[in-house]
Amino acid sequence: MKENDKIELFEKAPIPGAVAKLAVPMIFSSLVMVLYNMADTYFVGMMNDPVENAAVSLAAPVLLAFNAVNNLFGVGTSSMMSRALGRKDYETVSESSAFGFYCSLICGVIFGLLCGLLHTPLLTLIGADTTTRAATQGYMFWTVYLGAAPAILNVVMAYLVRSEGAALHASIGTMSGCTDQPVYEE
Repeated sequence: MKENDKIELFEKAPIPGAVAKLAVPMIFSSLVMVLYNMADTYFVGMMNDPVENAAVSLAAPVLLAFNAVNNLFGVGTSSMMSRALGRKDYETVSESSAFGFYCSLICGVIFGLLCGLLHTPLLTLIGADTTTRAATQGYMFWTVYLGAAPAILNVVMAYLVRSEGAALHASIGTMSGCTDQPVYEE
């Protein structure tokens, strides 16, 4: 989005039109992510193995926990960036976006590592039993242990890009990098 377009959108456009211009792309990307999650469940279901289906369901609370990190760094950083952009304080925009990016990346890596290192008590906590433990751990290996950092970073980057008024670009990025996490974006 060009600088003049951003000024028009944030300073001069009627509020309902500006909100619609920013909200519609986000709604479409959320729908695509929901469809992706449904497709994941559908394809696992095609294996005709109830244990594999159970693994996807058992892993869901851990994938939902990604949202704590997403919201901490995504909502917090984008709020700081938006306010700094309104003041034309580009130094704060740069610092806060770097903070959000690196903290979400580091926390995503730590989240994946902790889940991997503490997989035995974690699997017990989420309800995996002797029948579902191996399948749940296998599913979580890809989606949580290895996938936490990129999944969290995907959503946080969308928040950061959206805070600059580029909702369409953020939505395209989110849709192209659909993750296996449930969608509960702000």
